[in-house]
Amino acid sequence: MASSNPLDILIVNKDNSFGLTRDTSLLIAALASIGRSEGVATKGIRARPLLDWLFRRKQARTIIHIERAFPRWYSAADVNLLCPNQERFPRRHIGRLKNIDLVLAKSRHAEEIFRSLGVATAYVGFTSEDRLDETVPKNWRSFFHLAGGSTLKGTEDVIDLWSRHPEWPQLTLVQRDPHPKASGVANIRVVSGYITDADLKQLQNSCGIHLCPSRSEGWGHHLVEALSVGAVTVTTDGPPMNEHVTSDCGMLVACTRTEPRHLGTNYHVDVTALEQVVETLLTMDDTQKQALGAAARRRFLDIDTGFRERLAAALKPF
Repeated sequence: MASSNPLDILIVNKDNSFGLTRDTSLLIAALASIGRSEGVATKGIRARPLLDWLFRRKQARTIIHIERAFPRWYSAADVNLLCPNQERFPRRHIGRLKNIDLVLAKSRHAEEIFRSLGVATAYVGFTSEDRLDETVPKNWRSFFHLAGGSTLKGTEDVIDLWSRHPEWPQLTLVQRDPHPKASGVANIRVVSGYITDADLKQLQNSCGIHLCPSRSEGWGHHLVEALSVGAVTVTTDGPPMNEHVTSDCGMLVACTRTEPRHLGTNYHVDVTALEQVVETLLTMDDTQKQALGAAARRRFLDIDTGFRERLAAALKPF
């Protein structure tokens, strides 16, 4: 790094090749869209050579910490911002917040949590990749569940429910390491291991109903991507899931119990309520589903546009 020009924004993250990597890419794109792309860099938390260089020269104006706060980076910039995931922010790290100048909250739920801890907080929201492909026809009786590599997507509830209803249409389950119970269910199509992005996008667009009964989310890319493709999106009636999806643009499933998860909460859906939602969708005509799908698409566009506007406002002082 020979340049003497300071970085405008340095994004510090843990590159996990999944959600956090996606968060960083989306944030970089959003910064570019609001005119803050010049002098933006991203480094993993163990990038020691860059860290030493920054300490010696104080060359970053602003650091945005992704998911958690990393104290070893505090002195490398004038301003430290945090874009956290509350369900993965340990209580033992609360003391780290005293050196954070502003929390960029992805949800109203996160805003309330971090503001209650006495740290300056701005609700900015977030966004997900727009996965819409209008050339792919939708099957409004086709169900889709994207579990990925997470254990918090409510996958077991979905599998158990489908195993009790062999008369239901096929469910396409995409999961990195398939749940052992899924293989014995005749009307579940398991897609596991490596899947190309093109194939995944095809599935997201062709399946008219996306089941996203998450127990906890920092943001929730799979359900916001479901909105983006104009699918009927079924999710948990607990924050932040029910901030993204309302009864106007999707279907909410009641919870039976909750439990703490770091600074967030796990919400367990009522499986009977989920069963009733599926039965309702099976009898709902395609016109009604198409209307919900169109509302879902509008909701995605509102989420995306609002995030960029609020991000620009929050970063203006920096």
